[in-house]
Amino acid sequence: MNPRLVRSVIYPFHELLRGRRTFANLGELERTQWCSPDELGALQADKLRDLFSHAAAHCPYYRELFEVGGLDPHDPHPFAVLRRLPLLDKSIIRARREDLTWPDVPGGLQTSVTGGSTGQPLRFHFDRRRQGYDKAARMRTHRWFGVEVGQREVYLWGNPLEIRAQDRLKSLRDRSTNELLLSAFNLTPERMAVYLDQIARFDPACIFGYPSSLVWVCQYGRSVARVIQPPSLRAVFVTGELLDEGQRREIKDYFGVPVANGYGSREAGFIAHDCPEGRMHVMDENVIVEIVDGDGRPVPSGHCGEVVVTHLDAPAMPLIRYRTGDVGRRNDGSCICGRGLSCMEIVGGRHTDHLVTADGALMHGLSIIYILREIDNVERFQIHQQADRTVLVRIVPTPEFDDQDRSNIERAVRRQLGHRIEVQIRLVDRIEPTGSGKFRYVTSQAAESREGPRPAASGGKRCICR
Repeated sequence: MNPRLVRSVIYPFHELLRGRRTFANLGELERTQWCSPDELGALQADKLRDLFSHAAAHCPYYRELFEVGGLDPHDPHPFAVLRRLPLLDKSIIRARREDLTWPDVPGGLQTSVTGGSTGQPLRFHFDRRRQGYDKAARMRTHRWFGVEVGQREVYLWGNPLEIRAQDRLKSLRDRSTNELLLSAFNLTPERMAVYLDQIARFDPACIFGYPSSLVWVCQYGRSVARVIQPPSLRAVFVTGELLDEGQRREIKDYFGVPVANGYGSREAGFIAHDCPEGRMHVMDENVIVEIVDGDGRPVPSGHCGEVVVTHLDAPAMPLIRYRTGDVGRRNDGSCICGRGLSCMEIVGGRHTDHLVTADGALMHGLSIIYILREIDNVERFQIHQQADRTVLVRIVPTPEFDDQDRSNIERAVRRQLGHRIEVQIRLVDRIEPTGSGKFRYVTSQAAESREGPRPAASGGKRCICR
């Protein structure tokens, strides 16, 4: 499909039908990124006052906080009020979800589920306004690298439900939106060979995916002496996991374009993104990012602490001082790109291991997470694969957990990894966090013991890498 037609007609019409002001928001963000830090701070203050007023009027949880704390939601110094509010975490959202929600939000409530890095499912609400701003912010960051709305984009991404939808609507998606969705989960040599062919034919302007999955595709490509550098490719965008410099270098060297890291989450929204100069800019117009210590107090710039986010454009379920559980630091000083947006780094947080199937193929750990988090009567879970490929699933059950739930989990794991995989389910009272306070929901000794991916053996047999 002609990119100009997608950009000027199809995509705007789609967003209009969905009730989102995405392109109006994009125009706004294109202007405000060049504002000074003081001007952006004033914009945040205005939005924060509006958010406080809205939350106090429509969300019982926040109304209680302001009353008990003796705080005025209309205070002319909203940042001082913000620092006096308690932190919000997932346990509060689970316990008080309805009291945090504005059910009459224009456009209606949207609901999503995330397992987060804790492996503990979380249901939350969002709205058209937040969607429109998050999409616009993402479009803006693509433009930083010369990728325009409507140009072709490959996604190495997707949970199982998204992939099944892609199977049904693949032709329509490719024609109408210039997007191609490839599953990041079951990276067999045969599948990676097909992906390289598809990427080469599609000639995308950008590729978007998990860094670990992209690294495996790059390593496979090198192992078969096939490097894919589409002529239209301008950048590779990664998110969803920590990106280390070795991964960045490997992806950049293989595709021959810059690799830009994005940071966000389903519940907290689109938070920050690399610019072409290599600094990660906060989406200051839409979020306030605090870096705090264990008691919720701000740490000095350049020091590490927990990333706490307030989304300024999410009226359906205001997340004020939401604890992400990730570790980051703020960086003072302006960026040579000229944007007034503040800068930060992510130095610790979500990291997804791959699992190994019964026949030796790699599968992204999220392929199991997406399934387990939908199983009833599971309060928390953690998956560990031993070097012999045995899968241990630790479950913190609800009182209603029964043998049927156990059977459902075993079948779900084997359906993804193969029926020869041994699955052990262990019921526990709690799952301990790591030293950083994070829960690693997937760990895999089997993946760590593998070499890099190899090509399929002759005769069509899969090469089993150990």
